[in-house]
Amino acid sequence: MLSTLKFVQGAVGKKDFIPAITHFCIEGGTIRSYNGVLALSAPIDVELQCNPKAVPFVKAIASCDDVVSLSMTGAGRLKVASGKFRALIDCIDGETPHVKPTGQRYDGFDGAALVAAISRVQPFIGEDASRLWSMGVIIDGDMVYATNNVCLAATRLPKPFAHRMCIPRMAVTELLRVKEAPTWLQKDNHSVTFHFESGKWLRTQLNETSWPDFVKILSKPGNPVPIPEDLFKGLAKIKPFLEDAMARVHFLDGHIGTTPDDTGTTYAVQGLPPQGVFQHGMLQLLEGNATHCDFSTWPAPCMFRGDNLWGAIAGLRQ
Repeated sequence: MLSTLKFVQGAVGKKDFIPAITHFCIEGGTIRSYNGVLALSAPIDVELQCNPKAVPFVKAIASCDDVVSLSMTGAGRLKVASGKFRALIDCIDGETPHVKPTGQRYDGFDGAALVAAISRVQPFIGEDASRLWSMGVIIDGDMVYATNNVCLAATRLPKPFAHRMCIPRMAVTELLRVKEAPTWLQKDNHSVTFHFESGKWLRTQLNETSWPDFVKILSKPGNPVPIPEDLFKGLAKIKPFLEDAMARVHFLDGHIGTTPDDTGTTYAVQGLPPQGVFQHGMLQLLEGNATHCDFSTWPAPCMFRGDNLWGAIAGLRQ
């Protein structure tokens, strides 16, 4: 039971402005959570119908070392008993906002390939709330994208996906945490629900779909060459001398440095163009993702590629 609770805990609300979203909904042999954007559900071998406070319920089950018994008290609390252990969990009565799947069923996709593609671009998801499409993973035809407005990353699905959508970051995190490929989905105009063979499901609201023409961006000329092995080691070495991840890194004809000249901290890196300026954190994102990049096109976007991945990184002006 604990593993089931840990799964649905991923969509428990963190704040009490709507008290019900900090509670689970147990009914019909399932347990559901909902935080206003994301909903999770899993089968549970419990015949009760109640809405227990989520966090203390999980803690109570984690404290059980023997067979667990659940029952309702006369005062409307959920009693958790196991051997010598007992806990009483507060519940709320009445209707709750916990949502269920809606929309048309769709089976014709490779769930494992979809999850792999989402995982491939996940590191490049952005945080710009003014561009909601940058705060998730975008699926458009046979392409899957993510962008933080400095880096754009793309990967390809084995065949076109039937639905154009932007899955929010929160849902992406939980979808990858399941470690199980969805077998079918439901979609309406505002949400998508991924269903799993185990009986679990994940439902999320969708972000807006008015994103830029990524194909045009990735079609810009470039000749990516192997990224020098010392680049990422050098980025780690100069990091303590930079204010934050958005600080500038300068290419200095055989070195990378913290200043536009050699008066700052530098690290020798052979194989880079003689000039270029990039955000430190954005260059670090390429580590483990990109194997080749054409930095010579700076200050225009620089094309990169890796294993079933390609994209662009934008530099900064001097």
